[in-house]
Amino acid sequence: MKRPIDTLICVNKANKDLAEAYAKILNITFCETELGDELSNKAFAKSLSNITSKDCIMLMDEAGLHLQMLHPSVFKIQVNFLSSQMEYRRIKGGGRNQLIAKAVGLKSNVSPVVLDGTAGLGKDAFVLASLGCHVYMAERNPWVRLLLEDGLRRASIIAENNPDLKSILERLKLLGSDAIELFKSQHMESVGIIYLDPMFPHPEKRALVKKDMQMLQFLVGEDEDAEDLLNSALSTKVERIVVKRPRTDQAIASKQVSYVLEGKRNRYDIYLQSGESRI
Repeated sequence: MKRPIDTLICVNKANKDLAEAYAKILNITFCETELGDELSNKAFAKSLSNITSKDCIMLMDEAGLHLQMLHPSVFKIQVNFLSSQMEYRRIKGGGRNQLIAKAVGLKSNVSPVVLDGTAGLGKDAFVLASLGCHVYMAERNPWVRLLLEDGLRRASIIAENNPDLKSILERLKLLGSDAIELFKSQHMESVGIIYLDPMFPHPEKRALVKKDMQMLQFLVGEDEDAEDLLNSALSTKVERIVVKRPRTDQAIASKQVSYVLEGKRNRYDIYLQSGESRI
């Protein structure tokens, strides 16, 4: 795997020990700086030229762990299950009438176990957990996986005084393995649904707009083994495999899709196995 990041910088003394531990996990350089007031401008990026030649670093500040892009523009992202966007979607997003809920086959009296094999920044996994699913999150990219870990850590602190959030987090579990390896593990004994959202190339006419997705594309690249990932999922005994796709793209497996749920930008290809009902 290529290493687009070689440095973790801490600008918050209170989080120094945790930042050092994270740097050790990733086997990258750790250093401190007091440039916290300049984190969003180009002067900050220029000031790090003697520390790293990479376009991106890991950054620990008072708000937790971030991915900090330095070039060509300066911005940062993190996993934040408590953001206004996530809160709005949790409360006013449509509940089990959402397309993702229908795709995984949620029913009023059923709370299935889902393996999210491409967790990314954890947004879909959190939505599914907020709807009652028990979700295993698999993310093979080490930098993104550590962001997820830190996001769960920070959310857990807030959840001590928030029973609703605590119950959601209790249904989320981050696993350290590659999804294909997990398909062969004992975790699959309880899994009823596999959910996949592979990263694909984006033509110029469909350029990514959201900065968090730009960063993911930068770090993860394309999931060139997406077809192998899906075929491995289809080889399990799981009853339902759901694949999130750009609305106009072709399916990625040789096996015929059982049915499709289509939204404005994305669609869900649903593969049913073992005679599971579509409803």
